[in-house]
Amino acid sequence: MANIMSLKSLRNKTSRNGFDLSSKRNFTAKCGELLPVKTWEVLPGDSWSIDLRAFTRTQPLNTAAFARMREYYDFYFVPYDLLWNKANTVLTQMYDNPQHATGLVPTYDSLTGEMPYVTCEQIANYLGELGPNGPDSYRRNYFGYNRGFLSSKLLEYLGYGNYSAYVDDTTWSVRPLSYNLQLNIFGLLAYQKIYSDFYRESQWEKVSPSCFNVDYMTGINSMNVTGLDSEDFYSDYNMFDLRYCNWQKDLFHGVLPRQQYGDVATVSGVGSVLAGTAPLALNGAIGVSTAANVRSATNATATAGASLKADVEFSILALRQAEFLQKWKEITLSGNKDYKEQIEKHWNVSPGDGFSEMCTYLGGIDSSLDINEVVNNNITGENAADIAGKGTGVSNGRISFNSQGRYGLIMCIYHCLPLIDYTCDITSPIYTKVNAADYAIPEFDRVGMESVPIVGLLNDPKTSTTSIEGIAGYAPRYISYKTDIDTSVGAFKTSLKNWIISFDNQSVKNQFIEGGNPTEERPRGVLFNYTSFKVNPNSVNPLFAVAVNSNVDTDNFLCTSFFDVKVVRNLDTDGLPY
Repeated sequence: MANIMSLKSLRNKTSRNGFDLSSKRNFTAKCGELLPVKTWEVLPGDSWSIDLRAFTRTQPLNTAAFARMREYYDFYFVPYDLLWNKANTVLTQMYDNPQHATGLVPTYDSLTGEMPYVTCEQIANYLGELGPNGPDSYRRNYFGYNRGFLSSKLLEYLGYGNYSAYVDDTTWSVRPLSYNLQLNIFGLLAYQKIYSDFYRESQWEKVSPSCFNVDYMTGINSMNVTGLDSEDFYSDYNMFDLRYCNWQKDLFHGVLPRQQYGDVATVSGVGSVLAGTAPLALNGAIGVSTAANVRSATNATATAGASLKADVEFSILALRQAEFLQKWKEITLSGNKDYKEQIEKHWNVSPGDGFSEMCTYLGGIDSSLDINEVVNNNITGENAADIAGKGTGVSNGRISFNSQGRYGLIMCIYHCLPLIDYTCDITSPIYTKVNAADYAIPEFDRVGMESVPIVGLLNDPKTSTTSIEGIAGYAPRYISYKTDIDTSVGAFKTSLKNWIISFDNQSVKNQFIEGGNPTEERPRGVLFNYTSFKVNPNSVNPLFAVAVNSNVDTDNFLCTSFFDVKVVRNLDTDGLPY
């Protein structure tokens, strides 16, 4: 017989009903932007079914371009406890039972019950710091767009309201909103968490937990997030910044910053090794070159009979240990740095997103944007037939989700990804092989990563201001035999550039060599940083009649989407006791 004093039989008898949360969402977008086009709040026990039907038109195009673009609608679930570790305790109102310490000294404080929040005035003042009167070095992102306008766009798409006026020409003291509301920051944090988990190239871009996590807030005192108008906050990317997706991975946009995770595994000792009777091509076979056949003092072919100093006094066990340490380093580098992926790579088991403290990817829908010609046949006098273009796209799909016992947010992220055509002065790797060892040798196929020389991407006339020496990064051995890139030549590099999404010489210099955030760390000898892989909305300017800028009025894509949403949750339909 159950112990009557345990009281375990006491449970709330909830209703469970279906609710229709369907809605339409019209929005505009630029290519590359990661836009949170729809957000829903999730309760424990929810069962969701979301049917998406979407249609996209483009702004008028100059030509019936041979351009390829794909658009994506991706859905994610972000539990509140990943954003603030005390969220679950507060939501259950167990204020006197916190599970996370706030310091070394024992305390017995109770939580206040507040969630992390900011006020409308704080948001306005922050955006004002990025307006016309703010420090110019902070106002613009790595593409030159105003961060303030992009932040106001993000806030509006998330549902926080319209704050663009505070970036442009007014202040809170001059024209405040009707109500200075307290707004929780979970939407902003969830957006940044999704970016960090699924769109950030973790091998290139360092993680910034302060953008998506407020575990530092104790919950004991006021939960107002202060300091938004401090230079330390607005001078760097933060929870208010709109993010961008990466280019599709290819030979140049898919490289890694180094050959392995950390330093190369080595074995200590002293000795010498003879090169043998045939040339030892260091640049080709074992991959120490900075560019194929680009010879230098550090990249040469050893002559027959030469003596190379090497570390040779070691045990077989030491060699074996170094070999397997290098294997661990190379496997580690091949994936993202989160717990889930590293366990999958090293242990061949999947622990799930939750064990990696990652939000959950629910599914997505993608489709192509088709560009059709529009012909003006009204030919009079000296006028010739005029061919322009229009782009359209259709998306539809369904996702399902069960929240189990977690509070959180479902967020739909939209982005449009242009598929570029390289029109820069590329030198094909077919013709840079001038030594037998430059060609593929099966025995060396698994010796490790090889460098990808930047000269293969761009070899134009040298100037005093531009240097293209160095490497783009590292790729699998003999990568030129295993993949290829899209290119356009002839008039598509000159007079017909508005017919394609061109990645030309200037694009290379702007984005890879001269561009990017100079404060961002770059691996030694590598010209790139993480900004080099971000989709620049300017890349499609030649296609459209209007060039993009920071303002939403220059958005290229006009999207309408209908979310047919059905949710079954533990709530009553009318909320009445009878």
